[in-house]
Amino acid sequence: MRPLDVDEVEAPEEVEVLEPEEDFEQFLLPVINEMREDIASLIREHGRAYLRTRSKLWEMDNMLIQIKTQVEASEESALNQVQHPSGEADERVSELCEKAEEKAKEIAKMAQMLVELVWRIERSES
Repeated sequence: MRPLDVDEVEAPEEVEVLEPEEDFEQFLLPVINEMREDIASLIREHGRAYLRTRSKLWEMDNMLIQIKTQVEASEESALNQVQHPSGEADERVSELCEKAEEKAKEIAKMAQMLVELVWRIERSES
């Protein structure tokens, strides 16, 4: 490479310099307004995501309450049948206990699935 000669260098082009007010109105104001819209949109989406999560948690809570009610009803039914046996009380009690245990296992499995579902929902939303 050879050094530049002063005669070869072109004169710089004239650049129009704007007044600070014109510069602000022409370039900065549209960018600021766009940023404000983006921020408002993000705030709205954050609120919606929060409400969706709360709604899902409320649904899960409601399901767990229904499951608990069913278990309590099954227990009460089993106790009522034990108190009024029809002759073969021991066999009937063990049969009812087995059914109650099966129901409890099913309910525990459902509850675990619900908890895992909530975790997946929370991870996908974040």
